[in-house]
Amino acid sequence: MRVWIRFFAGSVIGIVLGLYLPLGGGDVSQAMQVISGIVLNVGRYAVYPLVFFGLIIAIHELRVDRLTGKIFAQAAISIVVATAAMVVVGTLVVLFLSPRRIPPIYQEAIVPVLPAIPAMIQSVFPRNLFLLFAGDGSFLLPVVTAGILLGLVMYDEGPQVSPATDLIDSLARIAYRLNSWITEVVSVGLIAVAAFWIIRLRSVSDLQLFAPLILVVAGVAALFVLVGFPLLVFLLGDRYNPFAWLYGLIPPAFAAFFSGDSYFALGPLLRVTKENYGISREVATPVLSLTTLFAKAGSAMVVATAFITVLRSYTALEITFGQVMWIMGASFLLSFLLGSVPGSTVLVGLSVLAQLHGQGMEEIFLIVLPALPILTGIAVVADTMTGAVVAFLVAQWERKRRIVDVLDFI
Repeated sequence: MRVWIRFFAGSVIGIVLGLYLPLGGGDVSQAMQVISGIVLNVGRYAVYPLVFFGLIIAIHELRVDRLTGKIFAQAAISIVVATAAMVVVGTLVVLFLSPRRIPPIYQEAIVPVLPAIPAMIQSVFPRNLFLLFAGDGSFLLPVVTAGILLGLVMYDEGPQVSPATDLIDSLARIAYRLNSWITEVVSVGLIAVAAFWIIRLRSVSDLQLFAPLILVVAGVAALFVLVGFPLLVFLLGDRYNPFAWLYGLIPPAFAAFFSGDSYFALGPLLRVTKENYGISREVATPVLSLTTLFAKAGSAMVVATAFITVLRSYTALEITFGQVMWIMGASFLLSFLLGSVPGSTVLVGLSVLAQLHGQGMEEIFLIVLPALPILTGIAVVADTMTGAVVAFLVAQWERKRRIVDVLDFI
């Protein structure tokens, strides 16, 4: 059975299960939460070694081809452009459609803390390199940085370290195979993840209040994911079939939506980029590592649109042009830090934006808490698809992609 069918079937079964499981007493909800958490951990189990060893060998191969700087520059520019475009379009749409105000219904929430920039730098360069592997797996940047540095060093040493090169190459292949096995398991585990996602929504009694905001966010995301990105693939990717491109991304899209975790979706994404699109590892691993950390275009769009809606709900005054520009700029810049809080990008983004805005509105983001599973799912799908389109186009531009027939897609 193809992987995309397994992910689709797991999602559908999970949705049905979540709709019919009893909610009384909370035991079922708690059990599904535990199982869902285990599945998320399993899905991220091989991501760190896959990225670490894959980056070392990828950087080495890019240095041999003299493409390291070019690949990273193309990816970085694409990330910035995609993020800016999605924030601007999302803001304009929410201002034009002006979804109805949301009543100020507050709920308590534990909000993850966004690390300060100095703390992030300290985590990237700890006192001991081996401390990188002693963390809780919540931040990918230290592992990415170490992989890049070791890849550069390995190239500079040349033939003298060829045994180490062969070893790293073998470890990267083993990590990829492990990730492939885990992807098969996760497709079944998605039943629990989707079921818990539905159970969370069933516990919300006033979800219809958020329908206008959800429709706006979903519409903007669909405009980019289903129209904009496929059109770019067709126009800039040598007329590649846009429907085939979308078809190949079904597994990571389902993983991203129901988990709301870009690290969880990275495993399936790395697999489909190789086996569906034929993207070489010297492009796939560096570019997708970069996009997973910094390409939070969807999260930035959701944060901007949700914050404008919340601000309108909290005050009777019209939002000024200066406030709109501030929200767009803050959401854009903040998005490049949200890779440190996978699974909570929207919640943390709204929290930080509210804190920065001040004026007694530090907790207004709690208004949208009931709709958070849907908003986060949409945001992470858009983030994942942004990474996919960037990796595809960079590989196409540098001729680092082999042709894979659609009938051979996993």
